[in-house]
Amino acid sequence: MNLNTRMSRKLTVLAGLLSVALTVGCGGGKEPWETVYPAKGVVLKKGKPLKDAELLFFPQDDLVPESVRPRARTTENGEFVVSTYGTGDGAPAGRYKVTVIHHEVVISKDSIGTKPNDLPKKYASAATTDLTVEITDGENQFSPFDLK
Repeated sequence: MNLNTRMSRKLTVLAGLLSVALTVGCGGGKEPWETVYPAKGVVLKKGKPLKDAELLFFPQDDLVPESVRPRARTTENGEFVVSTYGTGDGAPAGRYKVTVIHHEVVISKDSIGTKPNDLPKKYASAATTDLTVEITDGENQFSPFDLK
């Protein structure tokens, strides 16, 4: 084995060890907002299940960055499951303001569209919504959101 081959092998081993050391040193733990907890609930409109409503959860705690936006969409019976990083995975622990919008889908002979949001405007903005939840460790089942 010549000198260049031995030096190349040593550099490869050294680079691998350095990579492992950096990975172990930097991967000490998750940020609090990287761990999610299951969360679900129901949206009602005047007491009846609301299908196809879109929900966004706006963090109210400094521990959750503004870039983290848990979301959900209601099913036929108004039920929803919160997702943050993957489908139905839940949301990070913390307090949230919840916005809800609903657009009726209109299908005509040769097109598809939506009507304007048919819920009261206060539910469409984090600044005006009165819907709040708290996500805690473990399973989270919210009281129904009954939109008037």
